[in-house]
Amino acid sequence: MSLDIQLQALWSSPKLFFTGLAALTIILQTFYEKRKRVSESRAPMVSYLILWVGSALEIGRNLDTFFNRAQRKYGDVFAVKAFGRDITYVVSPPLISEIYRNPQKYDFGHYRVALTTECFAIPASLIKSDLLSNVLRPAQHRHLSPTGLGPTIESHTTAVWDLLEKEGSRFAGVSTPLRDFVLPVLYQSSTHAFFGRSCPVLESYQAFNDFDSNFHLLLAGVPRIFLRKSTEGLATMNRLFEKYFDGPHEDASEYVLESERVIRDQGYDSKAVGAYFVCFFFALMANMPNAGYWMIVLNLRREEGVRPLVDEIDEAVTSWKHQNPGQEIEDHLYEFVSTTELPLLTSTIQETLRYVTSAISIRRVTEPVELGGYRFDKGDEIACMTRSVHLDEEIHENALEYNPRRYIDQKGFSKNGKIVTNHSMPWGGGVSMCAGRHFATRALKSFMVFLLIRYTLEIDPKSSEGPTFVLERVGTGIMQPRGDLRVILHPRK
Repeated sequence: MSLDIQLQALWSSPKLFFTGLAALTIILQTFYEKRKRVSESRAPMVSYLILWVGSALEIGRNLDTFFNRAQRKYGDVFAVKAFGRDITYVVSPPLISEIYRNPQKYDFGHYRVALTTECFAIPASLIKSDLLSNVLRPAQHRHLSPTGLGPTIESHTTAVWDLLEKEGSRFAGVSTPLRDFVLPVLYQSSTHAFFGRSCPVLESYQAFNDFDSNFHLLLAGVPRIFLRKSTEGLATMNRLFEKYFDGPHEDASEYVLESERVIRDQGYDSKAVGAYFVCFFFALMANMPNAGYWMIVLNLRREEGVRPLVDEIDEAVTSWKHQNPGQEIEDHLYEFVSTTELPLLTSTIQETLRYVTSAISIRRVTEPVELGGYRFDKGDEIACMTRSVHLDEEIHENALEYNPRRYIDQKGFSKNGKIVTNHSMPWGGGVSMCAGRHFATRALKSFMVFLLIRYTLEIDPKSSEGPTFVLERVGTGIMQPRGDLRVILHPRK
C-alpha cells in the first residue's frame, strides 16, 4: 500500500488517526525523557507507557514488587513518574544516611509546612515561626526522650492494665474481631497517658477513624470536596480538642502542658493549640496501635503461636516474685516493665516494625548536588525508600519472612561486604525521625506483657484467612490491615 493511500486511510477514520497519534506521542515523549535523563547524568526513569499516569498503577498493585524490580534493573537510585510527578527514590542505606545527615541540602521543612497547614489546619504563622524549631520541637524531644518519658509511660502502664481487664472481661470466651479488641485499648491508653482522663477519648475515636480513612488521599492532594468523611472527621477532632483545652485538663502530661503554655504565650488560642496537638495525636494513633495489632496477628499465624513470648514473660514474672516476696506485680507495673529484660519480646517488636512499616521520607533539593553518581538540581524531589532496605535479602536473611528472633539470631547486618548500621529504619531518620518512637516501643512492650500475663489467645478455627496489607496507603507509616482475624481470649488462671 502506498504512503498516500495509508495517510488517506488514517484521515478517513478519525478514531484510528487520533489513536495512532496518541501512541506516537507517548513513544516520542518516553524516548525524549529517557534521552534527556541519560544525556544530563540524571537518575534513570523507570519505564512506563501512559503519560502523566506513569508507574502509578503498578505501584498501587504491589509496591514491594515494583520497587524490587526497579532496584534490580536500575540500581539504588532511580526516578519514578506517578500522576504527573517525578520523584527520585533512593534505596541504598549509605545514600539514605547521607540525605538524613545533610538537611541543608535535602530540605524537609517545605513538606512539614505543607502537611501541617493543609492537612491539619495549624496556623501557618505558628509552623513557620522560630517558636516551632527553637522551643516546641526541642521540648518535644526532651519530654519524649528515654530519660524524659518516665511519667508518661507510668500513666500508660496503669491505663493499659486497667483497659485490658475491662475489655478482656467483655470479650472473654467469645469469638472476637482482633481489631475491635486491640485498637481501642491502645488508643485509649495512649490518650490517657498524654492528655489525662479528661480528654474525650471515646468521643474522638470514630472521628479519628473517619479522618484516617482517606488520609493517604488527602496527603496525595485529592481535593477535600471528594473527601467529605475525612474532612468532617478532622473538623470533629479539632472541635473536641479545642473544647478540651478550653476546659480543665490539669492531669495532662507535662509535655502537653508545657507546649500549651508556650503556644498561648505567643497569643494563640485554644483552637490553634488543639490543631497543633491533633497533628501530634494523629501521628501517634495512626501507627502504634496498628503495630500492636500486627504483632499479635503475625505471631498467632506462626506454628508455635505466642507461646515463646508467654514463656519468656512467665519466667520474668517468676523471677520478679522470687526477688520481691509477698508483693504483687499489679502494684508495681511500671517498675516491672521498665526494669525487666525481655530479649525475645524486644526482637519481636523490632521485627514487627521492620516487616509492616512503609515509610517514605521525602526531601527537596536546595542546591545542585551529586548523589550516587547522579546530578540533582534545586527543586528536585528525593524520597528515601526505607522499606526497600527492610526487604533487602542481602541485608536481612530471608527478608520476606517474619522472624521474631531475627534481632537475636542475626549477629550482624551487611551488604557487599560492608556493615550496614541503618538496616532498620521504621521511624524514618534525620529531622523527620518520629519523635514518639521511644514511647511507641515502650507502650508496645507494656501492652504485650500485660496482655499475655492476663489472657491466652487463639485463632478462632472458623476465622477467615485473616488480614492483608492495605497497599494503597503505602508510604504513610505502619501499613493498615484489610480484613481481620477473629480470636478467642481466655483469662489465665
